[in-house]
Amino acid sequence: MNQAETPFMLLQQQHIDALDQAERLIFHSDFCPYLELKKLLLDPTPLAQDRFRLLFTNYYGLNIGGLTEEFKIRFFTILFSGKFIANGQPDFASILWELSRIKRKKGDFVIPFSFTSKLVAMHDETSPIYDRHVLNFFSKKAPAATVDKQNRIAWYVEFLQYVRNTYINWAGSIQVAPILSRLKIRDVQLSNCHIVRLMDFLVWKVGNQKLLRT
Repeated sequence: MNQAETPFMLLQQQHIDALDQAERLIFHSDFCPYLELKKLLLDPTPLAQDRFRLLFTNYYGLNIGGLTEEFKIRFFTILFSGKFIANGQPDFASILWELSRIKRKKGDFVIPFSFTSKLVAMHDETSPIYDRHVLNFFSKKAPAATVDKQNRIAWYVEFLQYVRNTYINWAGSIQVAPILSRLKIRDVQLSNCHIVRLMDFLVWKVGNQKLLRT
């Protein structure tokens, strides 16, 4: 992928149809936990942070993937401190390098692309979520584990920018704008969410329900 040549994915009818169906299938349970997390993040008290950890873990599946308690402690320490996120600019590479040095329960190492995107997304609503549904939606594959870490991270950062550009471009189209408008009226708080986050909700639903016809 070369961002200079392809700054965003072109909108096709299959995407419009899938996003339209996704909006009609979204439940409050798909986005309400996120809205609560945003509120809890503003509260530095131990009680609020405990509630945040529990809700985040359940909503984003942090118990999946054999992650250790050491990983989770470090993950939430970074999240609550906002470390590596200065002036609204996330330093994905530093977060990934730090977290990827912590072994999983079975003793191996992984680069936590998905969870890191969710960590950053709590601080920056213009930063999209990364997971298998997003990869499938964009018809992309992550670099193989045999590719060196630095190049894999560079690919990931570039891909997130590509996703962000695509969401913002599509949101201004006459096909997708009405879908986002319908989603916003589900809850008044959604009107305050950046369109990147609204697109995250829709794309996740597309993948979860296998709505994209390719």
